[in-house]
Amino acid sequence: MEAKTKKASFLGEVIANFNPMQPLDEKHSDWYVEQPDSPHERIKICLLNNPDDIKVLFSGHIGSGKTSTLKKLVLDSEIKEKFFVVQFSAHEELNIADLGYTDLLIAIGKKMYEDGEKEKWVSKDLNQKLNEWAAVQFREWGTEEAAGIKIEGGISAWFMKATGLLKTGFKDKRTFREKMEPQIPQLIQFINEIIEAIEFKSGKKVLLVLEDLDKPPVEKALDLFLTKGTILIQPRCKILFTVPISVLYSGKFNIISQTFPIQFVLPNFKVVNKDGTPNEEIIEKMKNIVYLRMNSELIEKEALTLAVKMSGGVVRELIRIINGAAISALAKKENVIHLEDVEDTVNQLAQTYKYSLTKKSDIEILKKVEETKKLIDDRIEDVRGLLHGQFILQYPNGEGWYGVNPIVKNLIKD
Repeated sequence: MEAKTKKASFLGEVIANFNPMQPLDEKHSDWYVEQPDSPHERIKICLLNNPDDIKVLFSGHIGSGKTSTLKKLVLDSEIKEKFFVVQFSAHEELNIADLGYTDLLIAIGKKMYEDGEKEKWVSKDLNQKLNEWAAVQFREWGTEEAAGIKIEGGISAWFMKATGLLKTGFKDKRTFREKMEPQIPQLIQFINEIIEAIEFKSGKKVLLVLEDLDKPPVEKALDLFLTKGTILIQPRCKILFTVPISVLYSGKFNIISQTFPIQFVLPNFKVVNKDGTPNEEIIEKMKNIVYLRMNSELIEKEALTLAVKMSGGVVRELIRIINGAAISALAKKENVIHLEDVEDTVNQLAQTYKYSLTKKSDIEILKKVEETKKLIDDRIEDVRGLLHGQFILQYPNGEGWYGVNPIVKNLIKD
C-alpha cells in the first residue's frame, strides 16, 4: 500500500514528523507499529460480541500509544460496520486539570447531540424538548447574554456555553456545577434519548470512545471512576474510557472493578528483559517506528539504539528523544543525528524529571523497584504518583514486572 505520509529526508522534516503530541490518525496510519501483546484484537472481539452496553477501561502509561490504538480501532471495518462511533478528547473539550463528572456528562451530551444532529437523526420532538430544557437552564444563568444566545441557538448554544465555561471559567464554575447537579438525571435521560434516536436512524449501535481521561491528576481520575463511576455508566451504549495506569494501583481498584469489570492494559514495548538484558527483537520493532518516519541515513545506528533503550519502551518518550536530538544536531548545522545528540537530549529530559523528584522517600522507592522489579505495597500513594509521572514503568507482558524509567536511573544513584 502506498504510504500516505512522506518520510523525513532532512532534519527539519524530522522535527515535524516527530511531534510528541501527534496521534496516529487516519492521515498518519502508515506510521503505526503495534506493540507485542497489544489488546487491540481483544478489545475489538469484546465490543463486537458482547450484547450488553459494556463499559471498558483502557489503561497504559501516558504516551504509550493508547490514542493511536483507539484511532486504529475505530477505523476497523468491522467496528465501522456495526457501530456508529462517537469519539472525542476530554482534553480538547474540557479543563482536564479540574475535571468533574458533571463536566464529562455535559461534554458527552454535547458530542452525542452534535453527531446525531449532523446526520439529521434527532427528531423535531426531541429537539423541542431539548430546547425547552436549555431555555430553563439559560434562565438559571440569569444574564442578558444568555437570554440572547437562547433565542438564537437553543440546546446547541447551551452546550457550547456550558463547555466553554467549564473549560476556561473560574469564578462561576463551582456555582454552575452546583446548579447542574440536580439536573444530571435529566441530562442522562436526554443523552439516552439521543442514543436511541441515533441507533434507530442509523441501524447501528452507538460506541462512545472517550480519549485523554488518562491525563487528569490521579485524584481527579479516582473521583471519576471510584466515586462517580455508577453515574458515568448510565448512558445506554458501549463506552470505552481511557484511564491512567496509576488508577489500577489506587488501593481501591477492587471497588472500581465492581463498576467497570472489563479492563485492558496497553503494554510498553519491552526493550529490556526482567534480568536487564536487551530484548533485541523488540528493540528492532521500536527502531522501525523511527524508520517509518525518517530516512535511515539521518541518524547513526548507535544513536538510534541508545534512543530506543532510553525510551523505556514508551513510544512518546522515543518520539521526544528523536525530536530533541534532531534539534540538537540542527543547532550544530548538521544533518545527521549523532550519539552525542541523543545523549544531550536524554540529559535534558532527565532534568525535567529531576524537578519533580524532590522527596528522599521517592528515591528510596525507586531504588527498591529497580532492585526487586516489584512495587512497594505499603507506600501505595507515593508509588501511584511515581507511576503517573512515569518514574516507574510497568511491563505487564508475560511475567509482569516494573522498572525505573531509564532516563531517571542516573538520578537515583548514590
